[in-house]
Amino acid sequence: MNDKEIILSKIAEILSRPGFFIRKNSEFKARLKCVGLNDLYEKYMDYLVPYFYNQGYAHKFENNNEEYDVFLGLDSIFSDLYKENRHEDIINLLKEITKSFNVRWISEDSNEDFEELAKLYEILGLSIAIEFDKVKVSACMESDFSRVSEMFSVESWIKNNHKEVYDAYKSAIDAYTQGHSGACIESCRTSIVSIFSKYKGTENFAKWMRGVFNTSGDSETATVADLDRALKSDLKKEDLADFFNENKDGKLTKTKTIYMIYSMMSDYGTHRNENTIESPTIEDALFCLRLTDSILFWVYSKNK
Repeated sequence: MNDKEIILSKIAEILSRPGFFIRKNSEFKARLKCVGLNDLYEKYMDYLVPYFYNQGYAHKFENNNEEYDVFLGLDSIFSDLYKENRHEDIINLLKEITKSFNVRWISEDSNEDFEELAKLYEILGLSIAIEFDKVKVSACMESDFSRVSEMFSVESWIKNNHKEVYDAYKSAIDAYTQGHSGACIESCRTSIVSIFSKYKGTENFAKWMRGVFNTSGDSETATVADLDRALKSDLKKEDLADFFNENKDGKLTKTKTIYMIYSMMSDYGTHRNENTIESPTIEDALFCLRLTDSILFWVYSKNK
């Protein structure tokens, strides 16, 4: 299973915990039909309908459906969608099912469960929060949900083509979900170094940064000597201060940007306990994880 499949299974497991989800016969049918997935409701309805009724002489009797199993139902639906590369449907369903959360129960009794769920949503590029007795769900970035679909494609690509990159990426996600910020950032750094090592060339200077140089297209207008000089001389602290406002054509800007991200991940991840001790937060870890996602997609899009 890919890591995103595991995350979806973890989401299904949390939602299956007693009290988390509103329990009535129409709930899953409404959620699935609202996002055009009635076919999957029909396929797995035995797991999604909590009660059946017997008609007596004067009353209708409600009985528990022994097959009702939120985990089996949702996990099967997510698995079908993932295998069919219906990533947009996955995201739409993740948004829609928040309407059936038992918000009162979550607010009173299950903060830890909701926090765990929120972390998993964040890895998929979604943000959920309780506001005014409702669940608010949005993309973490102010854009549509296409980026989330891209993340699924990238993961399959690195798993099939660069196993060691996938292992480091999976370690980053696992560390984040467990709240280990420094270890997450360290694994993000390893992912970046590992992916660019695949494109480094054969010269004496063929380290992982040569892979950045080649992938970025800087190699078409600059020499390896220019790269060596840029990293040793041009990359100064003032570059970091101007990071988001710079526009230095001809100065290997993209290559140096990747190097700056690598340097940040080194300080907050791999070397966080050396010299000046750094204490990265969980927000820092999520920031680095999203940077890693973007960099991996950039490489994927240029080499697929």
